[in-house]
Amino acid sequence: MPQYCETILNGTPKNKPLNGAGLNFLNTKKSLIICADDFALNEAVSEAIARLAEAKRISATSVLSLSPFWPSHALKLKQQGNLIDVGLHLDLTSEFALAAGYGASLNRVLLKAHGFGYHPEKMDSIIESQLDKFESIWGAPPDHIDGHQHIHQFPGIRDSLVRVIRARYLDAKLRPWLRVSQVKPESFKSRAISFTGARRLKGLLEQSQFAFSPVLLGVYGFNLNEGQYRNDFNHWMQVVEQIENEQPRMPSKDAKYLETIHLPPSIMCHPALFENIDDPISPARRVEFAYLGSELFVKDLAQSSLVLVRGTDFLRNHT
Repeated sequence: MPQYCETILNGTPKNKPLNGAGLNFLNTKKSLIICADDFALNEAVSEAIARLAEAKRISATSVLSLSPFWPSHALKLKQQGNLIDVGLHLDLTSEFALAAGYGASLNRVLLKAHGFGYHPEKMDSIIESQLDKFESIWGAPPDHIDGHQHIHQFPGIRDSLVRVIRARYLDAKLRPWLRVSQVKPESFKSRAISFTGARRLKGLLEQSQFAFSPVLLGVYGFNLNEGQYRNDFNHWMQVVEQIENEQPRMPSKDAKYLETIHLPPSIMCHPALFENIDDPISPARRVEFAYLGSELFVKDLAQSSLVLVRGTDFLRNHT
């Protein structure tokens, strides 16, 4: 089991603030993380994410390290240097997890998790193996960890995740930040996602003094055209601004957790360059890429009171 005791920078400094879309440099009061999920799912997804990273339209991406495409697609990001945070998209439900011998449908994973069906040692091993696959290609620990279909906060999975991170990364400065899927604004779908374990994961992370992004936005039915998606995205940015105004990020209100750092809220997205017949949300992915790659997005972000940041940069400015 690898135990990292010194920083591995993967070629270029990681403390360079984003200045995408004509934005000001790091603003510690009203910041936003935009994370593109599912890197290495297929060529359309990875190429879209690489282009958005190069254009500084996103600040993070989450990798499906079980994907056979990960070794080759990683070059798309490595060639750019450290423009964005690159993290692990912990996975139990994709075709890659099925091929690995332990994957299942989301409903089956959820039922098994809530039925205490995941053995701790087995789940520890699964998480370790996905981290190994990530690090063997990337050459460094992930900047952050979240979950494909939010499985990282399910019972029996979140405990293993915290345990593995603590044991694997002895130097707290090397520990990835995590995403808590406490979804805003509220809807039936967002409440269902939050209910899978957001509150419990948040408590575990605070007790362990792990840095995390406490609020997630970007949830919708994958059924919008570009104009509708733009309207939703602007609403999410308004919600982020409200959260930033209402909730001081550090220190924690609870004296026991004074060392816990709450990162800015995250907006997740799922862009793709073109549609893929094997991907059920492929049309929505293309819509997302069209908006995020457009000048309308540049205008909307510039007119908001938010600054796009990397979670790792935020941590370096607060530790």
